[in-house]
Formats: sequence, structure tokens, C-alpha cells
Amino acid sequence: MNDRPDRGLADALERRADSIAPGPRFSAEEIVQAGRRAARRRTTRIRVSAAAAVTALAVVAAPAVTDAVRRPTHPAPAASRSEPPRGLPTACPVERLPVPAGSVMDMVIGMDPTGRYIVGRTNPGRGGTGLDMLIWDNGRLQVIPVPGDQQLPTDINSRGEAVGVSGVVGERAWIYRDGTVTHLPGERPTRANAINESNVVVGSNGPRRPVVWRTPSDQPTVLPMPDGDWEGEASDIAADGTIVGTLNRQRTTLFQAYAWLPDGTLRELPPPVVDGERAVATRAMSISEDWVAGTAKGPRGDVPTRWNLRTGEVQTFPEMRMGGRGVSADGWLVGSREGQGLLASHQGMVTLPDLHDHDTDMSNYAVAISREGRLVAGGGSVGGPRAVPVVWRCR
Repeated sequence: MNDRPDRGLADALERRADSIAPGPRFSAEEIVQAGRRAARRRTTRIRVSAAAAVTALAVVAAPAVTDAVRRPTHPAPAASRSEPPRGLPTACPVERLPVPAGSVMDMVIGMDPTGRYIVGRTNPGRGGTGLDMLIWDNGRLQVIPVPGDQQLPTDINSRGEAVGVSGVVGERAWIYRDGTVTHLPGERPTRANAINESNVVVGSNGPRRPVVWRTPSDQPTVLPMPDGDWEGEASDIAADGTIVGTLNRQRTTLFQAYAWLPDGTLRELPPPVVDGERAVATRAMSISEDWVAGTAKGPRGDVPTRWNLRTGEVQTFPEMRMGGRGVSADGWLVGSREGQGLLASHQGMVTLPDLHDHDTDMSNYAVAISREGRLVAGGGSVGGPRAVPVVWRCR
């Protein structure tokens, strides 16, 4: 769950959203936590996902889909599995996802580990504040009304159970299961960022405390933090119960990435070197098996980063301008650069094919990847100011 994408991209998305239609204003800071994580917007700022800014997050599918392009990147870190790591795919054909009739903008936010379910949101435009949740089940669209306003789904599991948050002030976390949306207990504002296969939910509660809901009916449990005055939130949770998130000392913005292991141990994720300097801040946004994805702040801004919890390896991907929200079990990261979606690992980089063009920074971008890395979801350009929900099927 991406928590603070590049500010330049955020500004571009907001300008584009303003030029399309009246209605809720979207901020790129929400792409992603988005996110797997959506960033919080305070006071008068309206919550949504960066992709939702154009809620862009394919009318004419490219008649021929080209093979993905590889480029070398970094030296290989130790593998996270005992078997040799798989090579990156050689081709990732792109497909449009269906959207509701009459909606102004639609976006992808997350995907369950198997790739069966993709979750997103629609924007009706025309000044409306009700934003329906979209769930694609193996490509079949379901439109699900969620109570409240400024509704933002943030994650979904392989049972099709989704979590999210509604409202701007005094936010309320919710869970969708068995066809019903119910609010999670806890001191408001509450925020649900992720759900795993055991229905364990993580997020934040009250004055920015990282929390876990062991069951949807339980009161949230505050996760351990370092000694002193700290705050933050939990961003994602793995199948084995490992939780990742970001903490900072109160009244500071020096964010640090952390992991909470299944035994409760709190572990700070080491900051990498970016442009020859030690990163001054880090964020953890998503996890898949041993791999954690996030960002590290260097002299020129945030750089997509991944950590291996088993080996201690940390690696940056400066070739990506935006990323860190999605990671596969093989450590493949998704992101974007100069209007093209990217898939990267220590073995190289794959440029995901466009639907139409990549004329702007947010023409095409990838925000989620399945555990096995064969399905990637995000937004694709169809020409003009809007992008539409798409998937890339990699082989």
C-alpha cells in the first residue's frame, strides 16, 4: 500500500482530474495505500487513491501487444526461496477490465495474492461523493455500494473479502464479507489498510497508532513501538501473520520502515544507500513471503525499495519513478516510469506494453501483482486525459 507517491505525479493527476469533470477531487497520495495502501489526507483534504485522481488507476486496445522489453539493473541479492529464482516473464499482454456504464473514472487499488480478485473504485463525477467499490472476480465486474462518503477500498483477500475506509474527518474502517459492509470497532479515526487469508486486518486507530484486528469483531490491538513517543500505521500483513508498516517519532517526519514478526518481535528495516548517501527515511508498504516493498528517501526524492526479511538484503530501484506498492513472492516489484508500467527484480526490468500511448507520466502504471507474479494490475491509457483499469497477463 503505497503511502506517498512522487509529488510531481500527484500534482499532474490532480490537474488532470480537475480538467475532466466536476466531482470528488482525487490525490495521488492515495494510490496506492493506496496501497496495498492509501495515504491519509487531513482536515479538508479528500481521501482517494492516486490512481483515483484521474481515477485512472484500455477504449482501443492495442491491436498487437508487443513483448516486454528487458533492461539490466542491479547485481543479484540472495534469493528468498531455497529453489533458484524464476526468470522474469518475456511477454505481458495487456487487457482492459470492464467498468460500470456511465462512470466518469475508475481505478484499480489492489489484488488478492492469487490474482483471482482485484479491488478498485469508481467515481460518478457530477459532484457526487458516493464512490462504489469495484471487485473483479476473474475479470467479472461486481459493483458494491459502501455506506458513507469518500469510500476507499484498500485491500482484498482470496475469499473476496475487502477492507477500506470512509469519510474525511473521523474516518471509519470497514470490512466487506458475505455480501455485507460492516464497520470495524475502535477509536475513530480508524483505518484498515490490509487483510490476509485468515481475516486478520491491520491499519491504524485513534491518534495514529499501528493496530491489528485479530478478527473483524475484536477491538484493535496496538502493535509494539520503540521506546519513546512514536506513532504510525501498519500497511500490510502476510499469510503467516508478519506485519509491515511505517513509524515516526511524534512531531517529526523522519519515517522508518518496520516489520512485526509473527512472534511479536519488532524489527527496523535497514535504510539503503541512495545516490551515495544513507536514506533519511523509509516506508514499508507491502509484503509477500520474505519480501517487503516500499520506498527510501534519498537526495532526489523517494526511490522504490525492497527488503528480504530472511537474508537482510535491501535493494533500491532508481529506474522506477514510482513504485513500492506491490511485490511478488519472488521479489518482483511493480511500478512505473515516464508513463509506462514496469516489472523489476535483480534479474532486470520488464516494460509493460501500453494500451494506446505513454504521453504523460500517468498514462500507464502498475500498482498490484499476484503472489506468483503472473498477473499485474493498474491503469492504462486509451488516449486523452483518462486512464482505465487494466491487467497484464505475464508469461
